[in-house]
Amino acid sequence: MLRTFSLALLLLAATHFAQAAEPALTPVADPAPLLADLQRKMSTLTSVYLEFEQERHLSLFAEPLKSQGVMVIDRPDSIRWETTAPFQSILLGNRRSVAQFEQTDGQWKKLKLGFPQMLKRVMEQMSLMHQGRLDALTADFTLSASTGSVAVVTMVPKDKDVRSMLASLEIRMEPDFSATREVVMHEPGGDRTRIIFRREKRGVKFPAGTFDQMKPLDVAALKAAANDAP
Repeated sequence: MLRTFSLALLLLAATHFAQAAEPALTPVADPAPLLADLQRKMSTLTSVYLEFEQERHLSLFAEPLKSQGVMVIDRPDSIRWETTAPFQSILLGNRRSVAQFEQTDGQWKKLKLGFPQMLKRVMEQMSLMHQGRLDALTADFTLSASTGSVAVVTMVPKDKDVRSMLASLEIRMEPDFSATREVVMHEPGGDRTRIIFRREKRGVKFPAGTFDQMKPLDVAALKAAANDAP
């Protein structure tokens, strides 16, 4: 279940940790106007489809552990995080419940979750973040922002127990908030998880079964829906 909990924390995340030089960023003294602008622009977003590559940077390994997958969000509260390689896993959530599946020998198996309430809370926060509802996250996080060639929102957990596992989250977007470039989760010991979004489609009409917590639709159908979107 620690693996499930770690995956849920990764869902919260939205810094460039490649070897290229970090672009110059200017901290925003009062982030409120910038966050309000982000919320205004995201408020019209009905759905989003994202393909990602994830890099887990651990001090014990010279090279990062890599995976890839798809994330989809549909208003008001449905979210699906699916890892497609090197293993296959689906995490689904809404305001009422969460579910996780893993594929073994070509068959999907629904797992029994050990932290359902915590996982549900994490999924809610992820959904709020991708709606631009950062104001609703201020109870759990201290927010700051920087601008430059990208717009960066940094989220620091207020709860000390959460900070013992998660030092901060960063969301890196286009300067006009038109797309999310990367997310990163910083851990207290220096390890980090970087998520790079390679493709984003907004306003996608997802087919029935996309968020079904008993028998979720195959990911190929989600990709086809994204291809059909404007």
